[in-house]
Amino acid sequence: MKVGIGNPDSTGEPRSRKATHGISSPVTTRKGDPDVPHQPKFSICQLSTPDTTFEEDLRLTRDAGATGIALAEEKLREGEEEAQLEALRASGLKATLCLPTNIAVLPIQPQIIYAGPPDPATRISLMCDSLRRLAPFEPDSVVVGTGSEVGFELEEANRIAVEGLREAADVAADLGLRLAIEAPRRDLGFDGTYVRGLPALVKLIDEIDRPNVGICYDVYHHWDEPDPIGNAERYANRIIGVQVNDWREPPRSFADRLVPGEGTLDLPGIFAALERGGFDGWYDFEIFSDDGRWGTDLPDSLWKLPPEELVRRGMTGMQDAVAAAAGVR
Repeated sequence: MKVGIGNPDSTGEPRSRKATHGISSPVTTRKGDPDVPHQPKFSICQLSTPDTTFEEDLRLTRDAGATGIALAEEKLREGEEEAQLEALRASGLKATLCLPTNIAVLPIQPQIIYAGPPDPATRISLMCDSLRRLAPFEPDSVVVGTGSEVGFELEEANRIAVEGLREAADVAADLGLRLAIEAPRRDLGFDGTYVRGLPALVKLIDEIDRPNVGICYDVYHHWDEPDPIGNAERYANRIIGVQVNDWREPPRSFADRLVPGEGTLDLPGIFAALERGGFDGWYDFEIFSDDGRWGTDLPDSLWKLPPEELVRRGMTGMQDAVAAAAGVR
């Protein structure tokens, strides 16, 4: 079990039992002097290589030099989870920002990806099932979200999402897990949340009021918000992990991301702000580049590349951006 929840504290009582209910202390990352150098941690998301197997992803990630892998539940095979867990352990990789099949309390629009039943209560139950299935892999965190408010009044959507994520957080704490909430942008035709911006996400997490809940920060979603550098530094100690990619101008679909360093984002500036604020979590390479499966057949889709090349370029881009951030700080 990971440090911070699920492990015995000085009294010997598991923190997941002591610190789950009624405590507002937020998830935090690195403490102490943010100027003290530390070793960045790099991870590859399995969704970046949608056509490879679980075992192939382990090899690709290890060969690229990453030490973590963001597992996608959809790559687990029913009845073979124990063998896949042994494969993960044998690889030496750490499970990082893992992605459940049942990722949101409310439906996502359109339901091209992360489809599921419309009923929030059923979705919450399935989300908790996903947490139980992923728990043996001991992920650093599990990424979840609110879903869209479409079909609900905003106040009602927020009440359902907060109560649902609170329930999931309690289940996660009993399993020794943290939840990392992601707030995707929705100006590109993908609606995964009613939460707009990093400050609003922090407000939501404070409302959930569980100590094992923090932020999944995707540079793609937050780079063009008001004061992105200030917010990255301001909320860095609430961020569990960072999903890394780059921006094409203009994007041709909601899934037209670029390899870090090959687009227009000031990744070194963002990473430097996170480091100044005390971030000490995983940098995770996550690419969505539609090859037609989601409705837009991009002629130069990165998913059409050999997966070895894509993972290698992603890893190199992350490393270069983090190294450049040291010069910005």
